[in-house]
Amino acid sequence: MSTAGRIALDLAGATLPYATFFPSVLLAALFGGVPAAVFAAWLSAAVVLVGFTDRPGQTEAVNLVAFLGTSALIIWLANLCRDALLELKRSEHGRELLLGELRHRVHNQLAVFQAIVRSSLSGEDRTKGEAIALRLDAVARANSLAWSDHRVMTLRVLLEAELAPYRASGAVEVEGPDVQLGPEAVRNLALVFHELATNAVKYGALRGDGGRVDVQLAHESSRSLVTWREQGPHAIAAPQGEGFGTRMIRASLAAIGGSIEQDYHDEGLVCRIRFEADA
Repeated sequence: MSTAGRIALDLAGATLPYATFFPSVLLAALFGGVPAAVFAAWLSAAVVLVGFTDRPGQTEAVNLVAFLGTSALIIWLANLCRDALLELKRSEHGRELLLGELRHRVHNQLAVFQAIVRSSLSGEDRTKGEAIALRLDAVARANSLAWSDHRVMTLRVLLEAELAPYRASGAVEVEGPDVQLGPEAVRNLALVFHELATNAVKYGALRGDGGRVDVQLAHESSRSLVTWREQGPHAIAAPQGEGFGTRMIRASLAAIGGSIEQDYHDEGLVCRIRFEADA
């Protein structure tokens, strides 16, 4: 290609003997290293001297020296860039290995915590232990989704993952514009939605047949808004106090600059959740 370009310059009447060969030297240096670049420079010089020079003189000698000197500078700079890119690639590979090991250890630790909780809280505390273990499982699922390399985590994907057991019966509907979530938002919202779904099964619209949960997604200024609306045949009474689940929901949302409003009506519960999606 460089030689073809040199022929085109000759036909156009240009007097730039080595102009089209500099890209060859640069590409050879970037992809093949110093030996390939040196070979490309000398081969380019030979092509010009043999194919495009009739009687070499002082002008041709000066052009040759200038070409070789400039090629040496290009090779040096390209080699620095090539080494930097290779080092960056090695560092990225090492970082991926480290992250993979970290993910594996976190997943294993959560599994150990679940086993400890289930085995430690037995008898009268068995229900409480199972609830804590399920919350840990929600964190593990959220981590797996957030750390996935082959998918973009969005609010809708997270909701569908948490509500999948109930959507099959048509009792849950998710509507509204989707939004991409940051890692912290994924982990904290997973706990929030898991807690809301669990409460809906135990006390709310998903307790028995005839109830449903409608989740509406929306944007409110620079924040995301999720409206969780339960409708069912069973009246939901407001709790007398703030239990552990509610405190956990508020703490999880506070970690991503969020808040929750809960209204109890005769037809069901309405929650309005606001948060920073890019947390």
